[in-house]
Amino acid sequence: MEYDNIQHAQLRQSYKAGANWFYWIAGLTFVTSLIAFGGGGWRFLISLGSTQLIDGFGQVLANDLGTAAKVVGLVLDLIVIGLFVLFGWLANQKHLWAYIVGMVAFTLDGLISLLFGDLIGVVAHAVVLYFLFRGFQAGRSLVSLEKAMAERAAAPQPEPAV
Repeated sequence: MEYDNIQHAQLRQSYKAGANWFYWIAGLTFVTSLIAFGGGGWRFLISLGSTQLIDGFGQVLANDLGTAAKVVGLVLDLIVIGLFVLFGWLANQKHLWAYIVGMVAFTLDGLISLLFGDLIGVVAHAVVLYFLFRGFQAGRSLVSLEKAMAERAAAPQPEPAV
């Protein structure tokens, strides 16, 4: 029983650490988007390539359409960022499907980096995907352990001999 509690705590910590990568992705992408909106060219490695693509289009269109194009780009960035916040929240609520959908979305985003020859961005995506996958694996084990613990708790207990 004590072993189950220790294992549960370790799996829960690993699971949460993995799920929280979605928040890191969203947060660093948000800062990168704000920098791009302000006209800067600096970015975080873990930033989403899709929002950088949106920012690039917004910047090009801003030359013809004015700052409204950059504002629209920022709003689109916020929608994409919001999806990763949602993945993080759902993953932290033990919705393993959110982990999977988020990892697929992040993989597709990494392909954008690959398409533009951003090898450092591809490597950064691969590293983060590794940690996301480890968290997902911990989540699967955690759900199995919690199910087994619940079944043992619900099983009738033998009465002590008198």
